Amino acid sequence: MKTKLIFAVLTVLFILLFSSTSRAAAITATNSGNWGDATIWNSATVPGKNDVVSIAAGVNVTVNTNASAQTIADDTTNGKVTMATNSTLTIFGNFGTYQLTTLDAAAAGNTVIHPGNPYYAKRCNYYNLVFANTNYVDPIPPYSEYQNFNNFSPDAGGPTPMTIAGNMTLLGHTKVQQGSGGAPITIGGNLTIGAGCAWDCSGDNLTVVSNTFVYGLLEDLNGALGTNYFGGNVIVAGPTNSVPAYPGGPYTNGWYVSDVITWGIGGNLTNNGSIFGAGYGSISFDGTGNIAGSNALTLPTITVNGTYAIGTAITLTTNTPTLNGTLVFDLAHSNTIVLQPGAGTALYYSGLLNVINSGAPPGPGASFKLFDAPSYAGGFVSTSFPSLRNNLSWVDNTLTTGSIDVTGTLAVPPILAISRSGGLLTLSWDSATFPGYSVQAQTNRAGIGTNWHATGSGTSSPFMIAINPTNPPVFFRLSNP
Repeated sequence: MKTKLIFAVLTVLFILLFSSTSRAAAITATNSGNWGDATIWNSATVPGKNDVVSIAAGVNVTVNTNASAQTIADDTTNGKVTMATNSTLTIFGNFGTYQLTTLDAAAAGNTVIHPGNPYYAKRCNYYNLVFANTNYVDPIPPYSEYQNFNNFSPDAGGPTPMTIAGNMTLLGHTKVQQGSGGAPITIGGNLTIGAGCAWDCSGDNLTVVSNTFVYGLLEDLNGALGTNYFGGNVIVAGPTNSVPAYPGGPYTNGWYVSDVITWGIGGNLTNNGSIFGAGYGSISFDGTGNIAGSNALTLPTITVNGTYAIGTAITLTTNTPTLNGTLVFDLAHSNTIVLQPGAGTALYYSGLLNVINSGAPPGPGASFKLFDAPSYAGGFVSTSFPSLRNNLSWVDNTLTTGSIDVTGTLAVPPILAISRSGGLLTLSWDSATFPGYSVQAQTNRAGIGTNWHATGSGTSSPFMIAINPTNPPVFFRLSNP
């Protein structure tokens, strides 16, 4: 998968970065200019990954290529670093960039990377932001696997509303906490939560405009204080079960749908990992897409406001769903929405039901269970079922058994008999038992195609036609429009 390849490449990159060592120095930018210009630094050398960098008052250093440092701080209170288009700045030290008065990282395509502790990363707007805390090991029990970027801690520059115009990526052992009393974070591109990482939306709103990839943990531990919306697709990977890191500790992976005001999705949801919930936690499906994945979905409840194909089994454990949108079921895949006993007195229908069939046509007596609940109520505004063969029809039993069923007897088509006498070919069928049928033909040296045309046979048997051995092959069939 492309995303896994990206993780592998980034991991190798940071191992290589950490493997290089050089003597550290304290270097100050005394003049404005480009980072790679040695003349702007008091050392007359360009800073490297082990150097502690200061920016003098009134100085603006522009990163216009790949640059690195251990830490960036103000010499007084008015230093500035500006990221140029498509540039990269890597800050290796744990004290990051929080002391810098201004970090302008809004230019298109630029990337700021923090391989160390993200706690002291600057709270500001970015284009691409990467936290890659790959070497962290907690020496103190109960051994938390994360170091945190808290967007609510005043000593690190929070709370600060943040916009990441491009992508945000968490790797290694990093956790983002918006926190009680925090500030909103908006990501215009993709959010990737790597294995061993976590994002806790608690305290304010998280908005991801594009796609969200969850290899670690996504949660909201204070849902009453915020809403979270994912405008694109959400892909949950990793282990199929989520367990606490230690007894009573946090979960380690999956999407924990806690009792938040809203978890909203505008695209597809693919569950190849673990999605679970507590209380009345709910996902609101507000766009157009599929609810699918290799693992079934078990949640307290859901809301469907958009149009969604049910591509996996969905079990609701706490509360009746809100079905205002369109549910799309494919008869070729036996997926069911289940309301467990005790989760609600009845499954209430509303919205629209659209049933399609990408498989073989069903026969008489076929039954397809779409819903499973203790009882059913309400009603769909409209229903649409796939076409059936002659003499078969649908019976809508969604209010009694949660199923739609096929009734009737499949009609046996007529048989076209062929006889030849000299140069005359006779085609005959039981036109009394099968009225309305007529003979169609096509001429095709390559075999039977789709270009059938009427022969003028009428709807009464027999039909006779002269044989001309010099003509190309002719095929005949009976048709009842």
